[in-house]
Amino acid sequence: MSTTLDPINAFTQLIPSSPLKTQNDFLLGYNFAVKDVFDVKGFRTQGGNPDYFAGASVAETTAPAVSILQEAGAHLIAKTQTDELGGSLFGLNEHYGAPLNSHSPDRVPGGSSSGSAAAVAANLVDFALGADTSGSVRAPASFCGIYGLRPTFGQIPTTGVLPISSHLDTVGIFGRHPDVITQVLNVYGIKEQNEIKRLKIIPSLMNHLQGSLLKAFRERLEDIQQLTSSSVDLLIEEETLIHWSSVIRTIAMYDLWQVHKDWVLKSNPIFGAIINDRLKLARSISFEDYRKALAQQKKIRSFMEDHLESGEVAVFPTVHDIPPLLSSSLPHLKDFALKASRHTCIAALSGFPEMTLPLHNKLGNGALGMSFLARAGEDVSLATFASKVHSILC
Repeated sequence: MSTTLDPINAFTQLIPSSPLKTQNDFLLGYNFAVKDVFDVKGFRTQGGNPDYFAGASVAETTAPAVSILQEAGAHLIAKTQTDELGGSLFGLNEHYGAPLNSHSPDRVPGGSSSGSAAAVAANLVDFALGADTSGSVRAPASFCGIYGLRPTFGQIPTTGVLPISSHLDTVGIFGRHPDVITQVLNVYGIKEQNEIKRLKIIPSLMNHLQGSLLKAFRERLEDIQQLTSSSVDLLIEEETLIHWSSVIRTIAMYDLWQVHKDWVLKSNPIFGAIINDRLKLARSISFEDYRKALAQQKKIRSFMEDHLESGEVAVFPTVHDIPPLLSSSLPHLKDFALKASRHTCIAALSGFPEMTLPLHNKLGNGALGMSFLARAGEDVSLATFASKVHSILC
């Protein structure tokens, strides 16, 4: 890949420019990229692994989530780096290297949508698509100091996207401004609009922050509170969050193994240490534990529906800390991912939309995201509220 076109190792395959028949020009003039788990006609899907790439067939059609944007005039310029099989939170791919985190070059860009987040942060594209199962859009957005949306589950089609879990997979959107994300949502036909009137702060997640991070988060929260009529606490106990994080790991890893086990056992591919460790654990999960986790997911969704009303957003740190250093050990990364899942599990299990907003201009050595979580279907309301927040924070 040319370092002129891609100075940060974000791209896997460049897409040659070719005129496409457009249905409208709503996104005319916008360049975008997509995580290399999306099918693009005429290209093979890499999936973050050279053995997977070698055995992949050339896609005969483009994933609808991509073609819809092209039909609106947006120009697809590249596919982007991803962790192997979409199975990590950090963007440390042992085969292809980590994309550069422009905000914190000595720290990980986040995964598994690493290249998409890095490309937006480096201003290589106007927006990018990622895929989020249990945090793969929100964590990179937090790490790279940009906006990232995990939309309501099922809002954007996942056909033609390399799957992990049919119970959790979503198509996510990265941008440097929430208005761009709103425009993309409109193209997908998501146009509802409700006023956000109340914040519901989750103290247990705020308390995971330490020192200057907690101070910066509280200061920003005080600024944001002026945009709503009231704010109250949404109490979710620490033990509950730990349980929920266990539920999502059980579902995601069981499904990951079921999706890929035939290929893995037949092809014996070479994996990096992170995904090797995840697949080893995934193989050990029983169907009975998986069945119980799915039953728990329904209860968690009901809990959130009971505790978050239309016009309210829950507020919490996207993850518990700034991104780990590139030199971090595997045990440290595993511990980080475990702690981060207490934050990322809520949207994934409930199916509610979550927007990550950057707080990096208040921090010194790394970016941290603030997350807003809204009721299912209130994606545009969430993005519109994020735009109001952007105007007072930037």
